[in-house]
Amino acid sequence: MRLEKWKWAVESSKLYYISPTHLREISVERDIRNRDNAYSWATDLTEEEKKARYDDLKQAIQNNGFDRHHPIIIMLKRLNNRDTIVDGHHRLNIAIELGLETVPVKFVTRHEEDKGPWP
Repeated sequence: MRLEKWKWAVESSKLYYISPTHLREISVERDIRNRDNAYSWATDLTEEEKKARYDDLKQAIQNNGFDRHHPIIIMLKRLNNRDTIVDGHHRLNIAIELGLETVPVKFVTRHEEDKGPWP
């Protein structure tokens, strides 16, 4: 499970299966990631490598399905008092491209005692 990289997060006790198109409709994405803007934060990768990484992820999801052990992570009321995806932008867009009916989602909140910066 990918939550260990966010020590400040408390995960929900349940894994939810939600329509990826519904997640897009309720605007939980900070930005929409697709093949053309994939991994823009990865300055060590070339544009071709970024697109290849996106294509590899898409092929893996198409071949194996969406891995429930790597759900989309949504922070409750994180940004401008609205729920926001903190992990899974690429996977959400790929799920929509592939027409998947549902994707696994976990909701997290911040530990009250943690006053450090958001990731």
